[in-house]
Amino acid sequence: MQRQAHPSILPAERQRRILEAIRSGGGVTVEGLVSHLGVSEATVRRDLEALSAKGLVSRTHGGAVSPGTSTAFEDSYAEKQFKNLEEKCRIGAVAAALAADGEAIALDAGSTTLEVARRLINLRHLTVMTYDLLIAGTVDYNPTSSVLLAGGRVRRGFGLTLGSETERFFRRVRVNKAFLGADAIDPDRGIFNANFEEAAVKQLLIESACEVIVVADRSKFGKTALVEICGMERITRIVTDRGADPAALDALRRNGVAVTLA
Repeated sequence: MQRQAHPSILPAERQRRILEAIRSGGGVTVEGLVSHLGVSEATVRRDLEALSAKGLVSRTHGGAVSPGTSTAFEDSYAEKQFKNLEEKCRIGAVAAALAADGEAIALDAGSTTLEVARRLINLRHLTVMTYDLLIAGTVDYNPTSSVLLAGGRVRRGFGLTLGSETERFFRRVRVNKAFLGADAIDPDRGIFNANFEEAAVKQLLIESACEVIVVADRSKFGKTALVEICGMERITRIVTDRGADPAALDALRRNGVAVTLA
């Protein structure tokens, strides 16, 4: 969202624009709307409360989403792969450039981390650890690199392993960098996921890593999901696309997170 000053905009027009922003992006943040509408935070909060009272939006911490949006809803892996694909490819290329020859890295399951993996092929002597079946089995890594797939129960439709065996694997390892996905990002509270079991594995990836790099396109901002994975103090860097809400990116920086735009 780009800042536009509309000091005299009528409430009905502001609320129409808020609904339009939610429909196009899946959700909004209060900070983003302040920047977009050029009004005060108090005015934005009043508008959101008014829309919520009419059943037109559902309030979240720091923003709003479409009514009926479930915090536990997940697209299947196949559906995720084709959403914002161009942005994910750019994010993957920029994030992969942060890895170096000889490092041990953990790759979270997901369509964006898959794009990171596809761009690691020229790095030598990597040790890649993952619980994503496609990342482990379909990417043509450099012959000098090793790939370790965490065992466990396969979660059908999502192409990943879960359960005690998966968790035991990541509890025992230490890596230079973990590349992490997210279902939702709150610049003040942290990153969130829609599935409890998967969130538990993500938390172990974070604990195993010297640096934690979140890779997520703009659609993950201004949304909510069921389980908090970690607060922003655990995140080293977020790599996202240039369409991400500038106010959300500023909030990340204020919270000590480096932001890289792809």
